[in-house]
Amino acid sequence: MEHCRGSSAEAVPTVNGEVDSTNPTSSNPDISLRAKHLLEGIHGDNIEEMLNSTIAIVDSVKCAPAPHYVIEAIHYMTDFVTQKNCPVRGISIVESLLTKCHVPGVLTSIHSDITQLCLAAKIMSPAMKYLDCDVTSISSDEVMDVKYVLQYYYYGGSVYAALRNFSRALHFFEICLSVPSQQTTSAIQVVAYQKLTLISILSGRRLSVRLPSVHSSIPHLCRPYSNLLQIAAEEDAEKFAATIAQMTPFLEKHSNLGLAKQALEYIRQKNVKNFQSTFVSLKLCSLANHLKLSVQEVENRLRRMIMSGDLSAQICKKEGMVWFNKHAEEFDNDTAIEKLKTSLETCMTSFQKAKELNTTVSLDPKLLAKISESESRKDTLPTSSNWDFPAHGKSKKLLSFLE
Repeated sequence: MEHCRGSSAEAVPTVNGEVDSTNPTSSNPDISLRAKHLLEGIHGDNIEEMLNSTIAIVDSVKCAPAPHYVIEAIHYMTDFVTQKNCPVRGISIVESLLTKCHVPGVLTSIHSDITQLCLAAKIMSPAMKYLDCDVTSISSDEVMDVKYVLQYYYYGGSVYAALRNFSRALHFFEICLSVPSQQTTSAIQVVAYQKLTLISILSGRRLSVRLPSVHSSIPHLCRPYSNLLQIAAEEDAEKFAATIAQMTPFLEKHSNLGLAKQALEYIRQKNVKNFQSTFVSLKLCSLANHLKLSVQEVENRLRRMIMSGDLSAQICKKEGMVWFNKHAEEFDNDTAIEKLKTSLETCMTSFQKAKELNTTVSLDPKLLAKISESESRKDTLPTSSNWDFPAHGKSKKLLSFLE
């Protein structure tokens, strides 16, 4: 039976037509004999038998760490259910093993399976508990390989992108690109760079990832995406839309057409916001001419932006005008009040810490001894009669000394 990791979740192509060992779609012939024997009897499309055999293997595990053959069986099952387009049936099995073996902060190869299955099934919540946490170390077992690290961050970034949490998606893709995988360019990192480019456009953030020298050829392999990045910088929505239309087959092949359309929508919204910073009011027909859209399309776009909170404006359909509000921020809702409360608490905490630090420094015996010693050499001390630091009587002299 052939294995095809991620075939229906995110198709990851090979580079220069060669099979990459870190490619999720590459075959994985390293299934141990014990795992094969435990899963023997699986023929054709017998998914039930495969799942039951895997469940029996997982149930045999009592605590961490999981035996190697169990981990390999999970990888085998993930390949199988993904290839058969029923990834949702494998989520609970992988989750059951992770519940027994997950160590906070430690990344294992099984984490790549849960993220892949959740992305393929479009059920993101089971993977979030393993994504919304900091990875402080990587498992050192023999099954662990750099490809599983790349898969975890690639699939994790794709999960966050699907949830429109673009800041976390950028973070995961940047880590994926920063991993020194091997001496040749990894296909996973190539597609991660493609998604990183599009997400940086639609989130309005600058692409600033630093690639290891061994991966310096990735931007060259993704030249069409680099061209999109340059066009996006011009903020020409029509040119960007025309480029996307030409690249449609190419983007569909990489499963990036949806991200490209979102990037186009972001550029159009940004163009509308540019008018807000320039005009107080504007005719809808004039705005339509500038954006090269129909009046109805412009009106619908303005309504969507106002409803989503991206734009503060008023539309008068009778007069065919739109009035932009300069002061768009409002504080008459629970979210704004909570944000203000958090900011005030942060400021008060910072002030208290600064006050305590000032007290500690002012009463430090070593510093006070140096101040006393320096008083005998007043001609070397700078004068600063205008300073007034009210914490302690010695503070004024301390600041003179530190200056």
